[in-house]
Amino acid sequence: MSAPPDSAATGGRLTGQDMQKYMQEFADKFLQGKITFDTEILQIRRDDGGCPWTIAIRNRITNASTTLRFSKVVLCTGGTSRPMIPEYLNSLTAEKAHFEGPIIHSAQFGARLEEIMATIPPQSSGTSRSVVVVGGGKSAQDICAHLANEGRQVTVIYEKTDAFTAGDHPLPDFVRKSRHTFLHTTWLGNKLVHGNWNGIIAGSFKAMKIPENSALRLTYSAFWNIHTNDEGIPRDDGFHSLVNQGKINVVAPARMTGYGDDSTVLLNNGQSVKADLVILATGYSSSWGDIFDEKTAKDIGLHRHALVRDLSGPDEWANYKTLLNAPPLHPENMKWSSSIYKGVVPAKNILQRDFAINGAVLATNDGYLFEVMAHWISSYFLGDKMKLPRTVEEALNYTERDAIWLCKRHPDLNLSLNEACTSFSVFWTWPQFSDELLEDMYLASMRSGRNWFTWPFKVISINELATLHEERQVNRRKNI
Repeated sequence: MSAPPDSAATGGRLTGQDMQKYMQEFADKFLQGKITFDTEILQIRRDDGGCPWTIAIRNRITNASTTLRFSKVVLCTGGTSRPMIPEYLNSLTAEKAHFEGPIIHSAQFGARLEEIMATIPPQSSGTSRSVVVVGGGKSAQDICAHLANEGRQVTVIYEKTDAFTAGDHPLPDFVRKSRHTFLHTTWLGNKLVHGNWNGIIAGSFKAMKIPENSALRLTYSAFWNIHTNDEGIPRDDGFHSLVNQGKINVVAPARMTGYGDDSTVLLNNGQSVKADLVILATGYSSSWGDIFDEKTAKDIGLHRHALVRDLSGPDEWANYKTLLNAPPLHPENMKWSSSIYKGVVPAKNILQRDFAINGAVLATNDGYLFEVMAHWISSYFLGDKMKLPRTVEEALNYTERDAIWLCKRHPDLNLSLNEACTSFSVFWTWPQFSDELLEDMYLASMRSGRNWFTWPFKVISINELATLHEERQVNRRKNI
């Protein structure tokens, strides 16, 4: 992949167009004839027989349906394909309240952009029509920035917005692209970890010139939560700069509770905000329930279940000083546990070696981690010698332990909303998790450098993975 023309100034930031160009070039070179486009997956079902997986599909152009059979399946549907709209904010509720403006989920923003621009003319045209964007995440921020840069009047409503990292210059690679870790079990380590994060966020506010009383400071904790973005170098046309310039109106902390009958939206603080069009950046739900019948999902153990272990029991992480003074545990997290081993294989199906998932582990470096996971899945399917649970019970115990860990590490995050995104979360610790997966395949870990003192700060590069295929072949010949 060639570097973007402005990579020296941005630290290598990719635009959507950069990524699209690369994906097209990759598909043209390696995947000719291997992709079926315009195809909807209707159902994935497990049957008995030599090819146990039956997949019903429909061509979205001809509407013709057919059934395919496969011996193995990798589920890569992701967690951002099915818009999630709370009932109290949907179109039916708006209609009952006599709200007349369009209501659009952020997933539809690109497809309906012309309609949005036609409905909300530029402020320079003399009209007073406005857009309200609900949500404080990255998609909400990007939508607000796009509309403001196009001269539209836009208001964003949120209780908290994403934390972010930023600087006048790109952070050095040994910080942004390393196993930047500390001793979590010591008093000094606790001070270093939290001091480090507090310093990064304070420095980011300073780089973005965020005033002390700005609603942009109502962010999630960058340590305890996963709502964190890497904004890089401040941009005049970016979300935070546009808010500072008064080109995006922020109403926070507030939560939208419904619609008024006079082109307004209602808030939990008693306010109402004028809205001629509403964009709901309210997240996504899993698509798995649409494509797996209940029997198949139950047979392979795909869906979540109530947490089995008692959270009040012995705490194996009690000596982690960095986890002291944690936020309150979200009540839904006490009811939820994924049964997907390492976020890759449903524990009940671990011995079958015919079904895996890539993309359900939440991390901050998908390129590196998902590449390693793809190799892990390949070794798993090929029957290579691997460090795997010997029984279903052992795999289930492992997933329960992971669920307890997530309650400790991200206590205030509702992990129950979308199992296709949060079957497991490694987030900032993706390098350590990648190393664990490599060791499962009997491959070298800590590939960026092995010095005991320097390896946490060695820059990690995707080039370290270039020879994994050959290394696995050597292991196979040696029966390792």
